[in-house]
Parts: sequence; structure tokens; C-alpha cells
Amino acid sequence: MRLKSSLVVTAAALATLVTPLLASPAAAAGGTEETVSANAYYGRMVIGWRINPYRLDPIQIIAQDRATDGYVVGIRLVTNGEVGHKVWSMRTVPSGQTSASWSTYLEAGWIDNAYFEVCKIKASNGAIASCDASRVMYNPFDDSSV
Repeated sequence: MRLKSSLVVTAAALATLVTPLLASPAAAAGGTEETVSANAYYGRMVIGWRINPYRLDPIQIIAQDRATDGYVVGIRLVTNGEVGHKVWSMRTVPSGQTSASWSTYLEAGWIDNAYFEVCKIKASNGAIASCDASRVMYNPFDDSSV
């Protein structure tokens, strides 16, 4: 019985060590995650960083509109890197829904860092009323030796 217990423990330990080695390429990429939260909205972005080719893949985006206040909630990615400072398109929670999620990727050369903004947008005219930015997410790969 003792041998059987030892085998089970050893198998569990090996699974813990081997599983990350067998994971998909997306899981092998370095990843970062941030959230922005307020009474009226919530935003979350999870970014997988790739180096060959340089890209952010996957990018998981979640936005929630928590208030019925005449505003819609939008979320947009901002990057800094090889192509300079770039503010990417705004994605908004569709009218009549309280949340939305997207999965995408981005190819823009080497990206040093990224953050996102969650914005309140006036429903009647589309004007951005305010935005809150996440903390900066830095590329987990060191390119200083290149």
C-alpha cells in the first residue's frame, strides 16, 4: 500500500513539472494582466507577449457597464514601442448589454509596454467623458542583448 501511495504522489509531482513543458505555444508566451474598476465600470485585459514574430497574442479583453447613467463603457489599448505611442481603436459594450468580451491579437513590431483605458462615453453624442488607465504592463522579454 505504501508503494502505491508513493507512486501516486510521484506521478502528481511529475505532472506538475511536465504539464507546463507540454503546454501550447500561446501558454508559453510571457503574459501580463491588469484591471480597472470603479462603481460605474470594470475593465480587464490579459496580454500574451510574443517575440517571434513580435506580437501581442492573445489579447483577452473584458468590459462591464455597471451603471444605468446615460453613458456607455469603452475600452482601448495603448502601446509604446518600435512604432511609437499608439492608441488603438475603442471597443464599446453594445447598447442594451452590461458586459462584452473580445479575443484578438496585435502585430506592431517590438512593443516595450502597454496599458489600457476604460472610458465613459456619452450615449447621446459619443463624446468621451472620462477615462481611467490601468497600470503599465511591461514586455516580460528582455531585448537588451539584441
